[in-house]
Amino acid sequence: MTDASQPVQSILFLCTHNSARSQMAEGLLRALGGDRFDVNSAGTQATHVRPLAIRAMAELGIDISSQTSKRVERYLDRPFDAVITVCDHANETCPVFYGARQRLHWSFPDPSQATGTEAEQLAVYRQVRDAIRGRIERELLAVSDPAASEEPNRLVARQANRSDAVAIARIYNQGIEDRIATFETEPRSTTDIERLFAERADCYPMIVIERRGEIVAWAGAGSYRARPCYEPIAEHSVYVDRNQRGTGAGQAALETLCAEAERLGFLKLVSRIFPENAASLALHRKVGFREVGVYRRHGKLDGEWRDCVIVEKLLGDAVED
Repeated sequence: MTDASQPVQSILFLCTHNSARSQMAEGLLRALGGDRFDVNSAGTQATHVRPLAIRAMAELGIDISSQTSKRVERYLDRPFDAVITVCDHANETCPVFYGARQRLHWSFPDPSQATGTEAEQLAVYRQVRDAIRGRIERELLAVSDPAASEEPNRLVARQANRSDAVAIARIYNQGIEDRIATFETEPRSTTDIERLFAERADCYPMIVIERRGEIVAWAGAGSYRARPCYEPIAEHSVYVDRNQRGTGAGQAALETLCAEAERLGFLKLVSRIFPENAASLALHRKVGFREVGVYRRHGKLDGEWRDCVIVEKLLGDAVED
């Protein structure tokens, strides 16, 4: 939720061709910063948005396919809180913005110069994307959040809603990329997460954890089996942002999910965890889950068999005396 007392910050990202780095920066800040920012991007030349930039952003659930490449001249008369160049050439040739309060330079390598296979080139786009995201989080989002300097490590748990879909997709896709949390291999889009909300409606809990106003973890539950006798049982998942693992965010998400599931009348939460995912197994033990057994060769991931550890936690009236 936006604090009405905090003015919207106007940001312009610049690079030479407005085709990759500045486009990804625009999409990231718009998705992560919401209505706290008025975001635009431009180039000293106008070309097109590169397909691999679109693909790299789609992996985070952020769609920049409708963004267009624009020349910087259209913004010269506009006031900005910050004009940020994201390539060295644009920094050297950037015109003077008399209405800009700040002129910043963030130097990132040009992913369009990557060579090799398409997969190898996409990996470079991912690296640049993540580097841009880090700068945005540290230098724009944290600074714009008045609570950041007061309570930098405070975790806030709340019910998830549809406006959280971008952040949930981003964190979910990190788990998919890591190949240690799920059998899923295709990245989830924001639309996929919104569809998940629609399917589960008010029947199952979904929790997000925030730090400094940004979502750093989420946990959700869904149907276990279709038979009526299994209605009080829910299957759950927990995902934590790569940069927030080991900070207590996962524990906060799982504990809150258990409490909310119990409030809704569920009697058990269950999940399946890869044996290699030691951090998740340790988290579930800490929150009171029991390891029931192991499904051997439960499925193939990237062509290789994977086992799954079955975990459960009893809730409400099912808790044994």
